[in-house]
Amino acid sequence: MKQLPKQMIIGLTAGVLNGLFGAGGGSVLVPAMELFLDIDEKKSHATAIAVIFLLSLVSSFFYLRQGFFNLSLWIPVTIGGMAGGFVGAKLLSKIPKSMLKMIFGSVIIITALKLIF
Repeated sequence: MKQLPKQMIIGLTAGVLNGLFGAGGGSVLVPAMELFLDIDEKKSHATAIAVIFLLSLVSSFFYLRQGFFNLSLWIPVTIGGMAGGFVGAKLLSKIPKSMLKMIFGSVIIITALKLIF
């Protein structure tokens, strides 16, 4: 119960970023859960995915209503994403925590650099 305010702030931050950019779940939730809630790396990744699912449903509802949606793009990307999600979920239990942190950190850095440049 003591951590509820931290949990709510982390969720609010991730939700705002998801609504604005369609992102923020993994890049905010995972490090925040590890740093502020002392959650294990693998549990934080798995929990973030479940949170992102619901954040995405809410954001998608408003994006659809506002006409910011491309159905012809959504279908193939969703199919590929589902296959990738299956592979990623299977790999999570096999990858050492230290390697998981390195991979995740590298992806975040590369993504940030691509967005800036």
